[in-house]
Amino acid sequence: MSDSADDLVWVELRLLVPETDPLLLEPLDDACMQVAPGGFVVEGADVPPGDEPPPPIGWLRYRVYVGEAELEGARLLLAAAIARWPGAELTATSLPEGWRDRWKKWFLPVEITEDLVVTPPWHAERVRAEGGPERQLIVIEPGMAFGTGQHETTFVCLEGIAALGRLGALPHDVLDVGCGTGVLAVGAALCGAQKVHGVDNDPMAVRAAHVNASDNGVAARVTFADTPIGEVDGVYGLVVANIMTHILLAMRDALVARVAPGGLLMLSGILREQEEEIVDAFSGDGLMHIGTIARGGWVRIDLARPPLGA
Repeated sequence: MSDSADDLVWVELRLLVPETDPLLLEPLDDACMQVAPGGFVVEGADVPPGDEPPPPIGWLRYRVYVGEAELEGARLLLAAAIARWPGAELTATSLPEGWRDRWKKWFLPVEITEDLVVTPPWHAERVRAEGGPERQLIVIEPGMAFGTGQHETTFVCLEGIAALGRLGALPHDVLDVGCGTGVLAVGAALCGAQKVHGVDNDPMAVRAAHVNASDNGVAARVTFADTPIGEVDGVYGLVVANIMTHILLAMRDALVARVAPGGLLMLSGILREQEEEIVDAFSGDGLMHIGTIARGGWVRIDLARPPLGA
């Protein structure tokens, strides 16, 4: 059998767990990421339309995709992770050929602003035709990496980047931490940044990001690597990190150290109830909290470092 992803027999592991404090779900999130480094899906009662009805109110449905050879080990790890919740369920289903393309009909263009739209390639021609000459498209082929503009946290980060671009205030150098598909890095380049670097610990994400940068015509100004944030050289006028809260906290010192004098730190992936914890953790070491933007149950937290001599 070939080792390529296209030739693998894929299995969907579906977990049903109570909707609870996100901090209590972190061990399960970590276990899912361990068995499926390319990402996994979490659906609540408010999940967008799809092939199936949403999970029951008060429950979350996790979808984790693994190759058949990894099934038994993944099943054992995930079963242990949900054992704490009475009534939690774990099921496994072999997936038919072509399953990875079914979701495409639900991946629609997202209008960030009137002039900035994130779209998959299969909608790009229509969106381009419907918009005026000033409309900027970010064309994203997500593959198996995270970041399509659909999620609130990605939306608010792009919204902030676009706002800086409109004001002519987007810094020359931008660092995208946890870049996923590269949507934020590509968006920054299209909005005027001249040197953008994205990092992600998932090589699959780095590959997807390179392709997306090339497809959007910004490959000359955007680079990607799987370098750990603590090993990234230099400082940046804007550092963006759209990552889960516990990972932001673990990266705190490295993220703060990458913000240049006069620079901005934009953090997302944060639930509303976690805002105070993040603001308290990141305020200091020369950074000041300058604003919080909310969308749905999520927030973006903006911090700034004063210029030298200020």
